[in-house]
Amino acid sequence: MKRIISLSLICTLLLMGCGNAQKHSAQTPEETINAAFTALKELDMTTFNTYTNNKSEGCHLFSDLSRRPSDNAYYSLAEAVVEDLSWEIHEVQIEGDTATANVTIHNKDFSNTMGIFVTDLITKISDNIDENKSLKSLIHDSTKEAIRSPEVLLPYLQNCEDSFAVEVSIVLKKTDDTWKIQLNDSLCNNLTGNLGSDNFSKDVAEKISAAEELLTRNIERWSITFEKNINRQISE
Repeated sequence: MKRIISLSLICTLLLMGCGNAQKHSAQTPEETINAAFTALKELDMTTFNTYTNNKSEGCHLFSDLSRRPSDNAYYSLAEAVVEDLSWEIHEVQIEGDTATANVTIHNKDFSNTMGIFVTDLITKISDNIDENKSLKSLIHDSTKEAIRSPEVLLPYLQNCEDSFAVEVSIVLKKTDDTWKIQLNDSLCNNLTGNLGSDNFSKDVAEKISAAEELLTRNIERWSITFEKNINRQISE
């Protein structure tokens, strides 16, 4: 069945961060990786953006949080996402203004966590279908509530016990004597614990499918009831 709720949309809107005036000095590719990833753990996005192409290539990790993190409800979500982030730099090769680093990234694995969250969201929509309310409006309202109320997602992140370690090849480019990490979707996903992944375990995938099937049946029931109500109003 076609996914009714866009997981990637939810994750994109939830993955927000903050700015910070703190700076780290980095002269080598190794120092750049350490400075950038340390900044990410501290949610110091000013420094992170200094040593990556975060704002220029469309990754936009944690880009839209308020510059006053204590006032922003999404800050706790971002903290949970990077709390267990760690890394090991194994080897760096430099050719002119390009460097390639072999790095192992460790983090919590939130892929199943998001699957469970989406399952619960679909179930909530299914349980609240009412013949007197627009289905489109119900899905829209439920999705907006999930996005605007980060406390709904936070317990799912905090209760996650899965973790992963992955070896990645990180490319850095030197511009104006500053090395910058060249982010891509895969690296961004690793840094944020597979938060936007739809590579669920078999068990979670089955739960999502069951929730979607239940929603489909309820939509069909709602459609029949809605049609009957319309016909009754026309005949009166």
